[in-house]
Amino acid sequence: MISWLKAVAALLVSLGLSWGLIDFVAFPILMEYPRIARVTERFFYTEAVLILFFALTLWLFYLQWVRREVWTIYVYLVYSVYILLLFVVLFTKARTYQALILDPFDFLQGGFKSWAEALMNVLYFIPLGVLYGMKADRREFIVIALATILGIETIQYVFYIGTFAVSDILLNFGGCWIGFTCCEGFRRHFSRGSVTGTE
Repeated sequence: MISWLKAVAALLVSLGLSWGLIDFVAFPILMEYPRIARVTERFFYTEAVLILFFALTLWLFYLQWVRREVWTIYVYLVYSVYILLLFVVLFTKARTYQALILDPFDFLQGGFKSWAEALMNVLYFIPLGVLYGMKADRREFIVIALATILGIETIQYVFYIGTFAVSDILLNFGGCWIGFTCCEGFRRHFSRGSVTGTE
């Protein structure tokens, strides 16, 4: 059993990490997009809700990790919110425009903003890689991940809601790959425990 002191310490660390990620990385990038900026102005609590969501996600994952058990309800709830947030970031952040960028390393030419956005493009897709890793083997994962990412980039381009960028494909796939690799480690760790809440 995990002691309450460790649980509280883990919660505080989760809050700190979430606050740092949202406040110093995600929000400065997202506020560059007028649509998202307008939403956060209307709903002043957006940043606090995101910090709380990510903190609880990390903290509850830690509790499951220590107990070597997966809570099915946790997976459903976290991925429901994640898919909604991913949809918002991918398809509603930009004004109507269309661009084609074939340079795979275009993000290297900018300053901090460009690097931070590249980091976010990786981080956005790590949970998706974990999700695919739950059922797919390595070959299936590569096909599904590339098909998903190419589909997203194509939709953004065809419907004038973003850019078809080769660099985005590489960064997004890198995030998926990290998630898939983590999932393999998770599977080994949790296989010694149990899955709860499946009834």
